[in-house]
Amino acid sequence: DDDDDDDDDDDTNNAAINEAPNQDDVVDMSKTKLETHSDSVYAVACHLQNDDSQLLILSGGGDDKAFFHRLVPNSEAASHQLPYNHSDSVSCVAFNMAFVGPDPKKTPKLAAVGGFDGAIVLYDPETGEQKLKLEGPSDVEWISFHPKGGSVLLAGSGDGTVWMFHVPLNKCLQVFVGHEQGVSAGSFTPDGKLALSASADGTLRIWAPKTGLCKHTFRLGEAGLTCMATNGGSDGQLVLVGAEDGQAHVCHTGTKKVVATLKHFETPTPAASNSNSNNTGGNADDDADMMEYPMSVEGVGFSPLNPNWCATGGVDGVLKIWDLTKDGQCRHICKAAKEDNDGITRLRWHPTLPVVFASTSSGKIRLWDARSGTLVHTMTGHTNMINDMDVQFTRATENGVGGGAAMIVAGGDDQTVRVFEVDVAGVLQQQQVAEMPS
Repeated sequence: DDDDDDDDDDDTNNAAINEAPNQDDVVDMSKTKLETHSDSVYAVACHLQNDDSQLLILSGGGDDKAFFHRLVPNSEAASHQLPYNHSDSVSCVAFNMAFVGPDPKKTPKLAAVGGFDGAIVLYDPETGEQKLKLEGPSDVEWISFHPKGGSVLLAGSGDGTVWMFHVPLNKCLQVFVGHEQGVSAGSFTPDGKLALSASADGTLRIWAPKTGLCKHTFRLGEAGLTCMATNGGSDGQLVLVGAEDGQAHVCHTGTKKVVATLKHFETPTPAASNSNSNNTGGNADDDADMMEYPMSVEGVGFSPLNPNWCATGGVDGVLKIWDLTKDGQCRHICKAAKEDNDGITRLRWHPTLPVVFASTSSGKIRLWDARSGTLVHTMTGHTNMINDMDVQFTRATENGVGGGAAMIVAGGDDQTVRVFEVDVAGVLQQQQVAEMPS
């Protein structure tokens, strides 16, 4: 994320050139556009509360600022800047309300903000008041709350360390040391008993929170790991990590086995790749060419509906659906139209429907039907790359129908946070009707 400065200049020049009428004006399908940031938005998190009537949003960006936004039906969004002055980009934000228990003293509601300056600041999500600041990491790449109570926080650093804090006690409980490069993703296991971290050093590590010791290291190759998902498989013990070489690896935290390696990126055959290198010279060129392909897997996830299904999304613009009951067989390759082939930056499964949400480098958000591999719905509004996306789902109606609407919050390089709303069951039904033989 630090390298974004160079790209921004190019974008502005291109934008100036493309002001001509040939640049399609992006139709803004968002319900709300929040324009509080003055630089790229790197991180967003959202939480629905008060019987789904109120949407809380945290956002952080390259302007070194974090904002708290509250959306209530039929009134203007209320936004305010959070008070802590970061000295570098805000890289990650999180709410813990999905995990808190009934006793607010034991498990207080929290909003957390982490920055490349190493600061982790905790706020009251109701008032936006600063509660405390945790210190330790040299920089913070990601943060993740403990699933049982949300009062313990895990944070990963670019220096290869992972930190575990007890927030109500304002105490560092452990520093997990062992990675040889930056830690790109991490979380607790769904039962809260283990900590997991994935790194640019190509390893996924399992840690014992009580002792701080590494229980197992999955060495998954030379390529750096980029992203991680948990709660896979019928026992919830599968972890999925994406890698820069276009592969994804499924690992079991119980048996310590690599269950499957999914080849997300298929190397084009020499004839298919219109490479301009004219293939002079030997293998060194081939290696260099390989490096030029957009290969990295940037988003991964397990389907809550069927935890033996998982999805991978890559900078190649492809979303793949895999079936782990069949040795990791690829069920569907989901690809937008050729001219629309833009990299996937984040993906999320719907909790009760076979649907995947994917945000992209062009600013579009797409909904895919995982059963058929068809594109169900496209949402536009962002005019540049989406860096982060979070989704909340309204609860099923009285008679148990649907899971109602999805509230999608995205932040991107166009310096905006946008909120989209979509009736997922509805668009899925329309799609199925459209596909029926006449």
